[in-house]
Amino acid sequence: MNSIRLLFIFLFSAIMFSSCKKSILEKESFLTPSRKYDIAVEGGINTLFASQYIRLTIPALHPDSTPMPIRNASVVVNDGKSDLIFRESSPGIYMATNRNDPNYNKAYTLTIQYNNKTYTAVDTLRQVINIVDDFLPLSVLKQADNSVKGVIPKHTFGYLNPNKWFIAYSGIPAWNPSNFDQTIYYSYTHFLGSPNSLYPLNNLKRDFILAKDDFITIYKISLSENYAKYLYSVFMETDWSGLFSAVPVNVEGNVSGNAQGYFSVTDIDSGRYKASDL
Repeated sequence: MNSIRLLFIFLFSAIMFSSCKKSILEKESFLTPSRKYDIAVEGGINTLFASQYIRLTIPALHPDSTPMPIRNASVVVNDGKSDLIFRESSPGIYMATNRNDPNYNKAYTLTIQYNNKTYTAVDTLRQVINIVDDFLPLSVLKQADNSVKGVIPKHTFGYLNPNKWFIAYSGIPAWNPSNFDQTIYYSYTHFLGSPNSLYPLNNLKRDFILAKDDFITIYKISLSENYAKYLYSVFMETDWSGLFSAVPVNVEGNVSGNAQGYFSVTDIDSGRYKASDL
């Protein structure tokens, strides 16, 4: 009887050890990126402000770590007319002042030199179609107390042109190209259709309630065709991934070399509305 009990304990211990070892290996495998990038690029050129911002970081390799700013890089953007020289305004943030007129439908070329390597990226400036009040990517409902309740879906499909939107109101700051932490407030209108059943649409939205005399500011941001496709691919791996989705892959941006991210060139229209007029 004792021998049977000892055998049972041995087998149980072996199974538990194997299970723990497998869990540790799976965890280590999960935490180890399949590809390590030298540099990550965010930001680009906008037509709303003269000030332009690009952020350069070394991507984090562990969930508990944060990206490290890249210092002392050479950052230049050619808009087809002249070179814009970016200077480091804070660690990893590079700024330039652009007083040239927009070069619509033309290529803007980014060149980065860092650590004896050169990285390049190209994006095209597509002119934004001015905001049309009948096609705002939000829905509102007037309440009995005259307040306005609104819903902003993160994704809307079936638009003729792809756009990124930033909607600001009380508690949500105005759009600022130097603030790279505002991505949580973006919403998107896609020219591509909604994902198929393997990529279920999560109910991603933002709710708000405003007094009737409160103001709301809407920014409509143009996307080049390639930038729109890049974002769509990113969302296939994030917002729309489901139980039967494919294994996440590395979505390729437009920066050459062993780089991550997308250098974008965007045209912007903005409008300010009273909540009661929405």
